[in-house]
Amino acid sequence: MYYLVSSSNDPYFNIASEEYLLKNFTEEFFLLYINEPSIIVGKHQNTLSEINLDYVEANGIKVVRRLSGGGTVFHDSGNLNFCFIRNIAANEDISFKRFTQPIVNALATIGIKATFSGRHDLLVNGKKISGNAMHVFKKRVLSHGTLLYNSQIGRLSSALKSNPSFFQDKAVKSNRSRVANISSFLSSPPSIEEFTLQILGHIREVNPDAKPYTFSGEELAAIEQLQKEKFGTWEWNYGYSPKYVFRKDGLVSGKTASLSLKIEKGRIKTVELKSEILPAELVKALSGKLMDTFHERKDIKEKLQQFLKENELKSIKMEELLNLFL
Repeated sequence: MYYLVSSSNDPYFNIASEEYLLKNFTEEFFLLYINEPSIIVGKHQNTLSEINLDYVEANGIKVVRRLSGGGTVFHDSGNLNFCFIRNIAANEDISFKRFTQPIVNALATIGIKATFSGRHDLLVNGKKISGNAMHVFKKRVLSHGTLLYNSQIGRLSSALKSNPSFFQDKAVKSNRSRVANISSFLSSPPSIEEFTLQILGHIREVNPDAKPYTFSGEELAAIEQLQKEKFGTWEWNYGYSPKYVFRKDGLVSGKTASLSLKIEKGRIKTVELKSEILPAELVKALSGKLMDTFHERKDIKEKLQQFLKENELKSIKMEELLNLFL
């Protein structure tokens, strides 16, 4: 087995690294990394229904869809992420408990008694300190998880405070749990850098054949290309969401408005708007204008501005109309 501690805090790069290690090697790996503030969405989730978009955009929080299923999690500089990539002989070798037990044992060496939950979480005193997910590729499995060490819990709650009532879909939903930082259970908590070395030290101790691995320049270029073409794109992080219906009511220029959108592969397919602000023929024109536009603020704003200008609708407040769409 090889081990790596990523020197990057870029979530796009680190998530791309996981896929690269999984799909381009036969060797087994243990990877540790810490991301800058970011939201990591499960592969089969509707991203917009899982996040507080206004908060995310205002605070410059990156949003990344990972390879594995499961729910949405928040990363920051107080959260250590671990990833095991192992070869498997049969389906019975795929077990969350098998892949999290080494972490449970590592935590025990510093006095943290963690238990495995049936929801693929690790708990301490009934509170979640780790969420885990898995992805199988051929005869290899990627199992990764979070370790909340001294994360900003309040920021986590704000970033993931969504309004799912706006969305109708069959996407996987996140189950929110009571969470806690590992450091809160330690009388003299070390820094997260020291904590990282403690976790790595235990993994190396129980895997005496483990060797350090460093990406070559060619491998780094391949990961950066994967990041650019997949994990850093709106199409993957938002557009990959299952098809859904978005409904929202609000006020536009002092009049009530009710909007319904059908979204497929991240693109608007139909627009239904009920309001006195626009007659039926202009609603139809608006629907045509927005057809195949990404359900994304920048693209929608551009099309709405064009629509209002072309139809000389100066009385309609642009920002209020835009707010109806997101």
